Amino acid sequence: MDHTLMAAIAGGDVRQVFLGERLAADGMQIGTIGLERHRSALPVYNDMAALFAHADVILLPMPVTRDGERLHTPLANAPYRLKDVLDAVPAGTAVYGGSIPQNVYDMARHRGIRLFDYLKQEELALLNAIPTAEGAIQIAMEELPMTIHDLPVLVIGAGRIGSALAMRLRGLGAQVTVSARRETDFARMYSVGYRCLDTRKLAGQLHQFPLIINTVPADILSRAVLADCAPDTLLLDLASGAGGVCADAKELCRVIHALSLPGKVAPKSAADAIAQTVRHMLEREGLL
Repeated sequence: MDHTLMAAIAGGDVRQVFLGERLAADGMQIGTIGLERHRSALPVYNDMAALFAHADVILLPMPVTRDGERLHTPLANAPYRLKDVLDAVPAGTAVYGGSIPQNVYDMARHRGIRLFDYLKQEELALLNAIPTAEGAIQIAMEELPMTIHDLPVLVIGAGRIGSALAMRLRGLGAQVTVSARRETDFARMYSVGYRCLDTRKLAGQLHQFPLIINTVPADILSRAVLADCAPDTLLLDLASGAGGVCADAKELCRVIHALSLPGKVAPKSAADAIAQTVRHMLEREGLL
């Protein structure tokens, strides 16, 4: 490009602040809106349309929204309706955000806005697994009355987060079992030394694990599956959306729903991962 790229940071939590600071350090021009309650040296705009008019790319938060109607703006002085935000975006402008629901895609398409979800990039999904795994282990160490070392632990799911968790738990000396559904996952987990269970056949198996960590966003841990848990079993549900634990699970064991851990336990590292991913997306778009 023949000019300094201008990025508008709109809404979000402290990750957005760190994201703006990281991109500014990389040489981008930054303007912000919806972050007024956080002290930062980043330029603050009061006129959303004026900011967006000068922006080469607009960076919405992760998640973009929690209720489908308003931009996620925990650091703003006032709420921002998604309709108003998207109405202020010039047609053709690239807009990036994380965990974008379908209704926001529909709203953007009707306005001629090019909307991209950076959380769908494999690069960011892998990087986000690191603080998620560390955050889950931190919670477990704070909540359990015993060490992780030599503790039988069940990790449900052999994906990015499950794999990151299993490796770190074993590094702390835990006896790690990973449950999966696919034969290739069984083989992969077995090949690196983990015990394996079939996620579809967990009933009657859970009594042996003082710590269970679920990473699968599906209806897996029903009351019937959890029936043999000890009352003091700690169940951490990391799955997005409604999670994978039945509504009355707390009657059977200790349940902690631990969502969005990267932004809670390591917001600067999470922002660095987003910045890296965004830069690569901008390069592919020809904007950098």
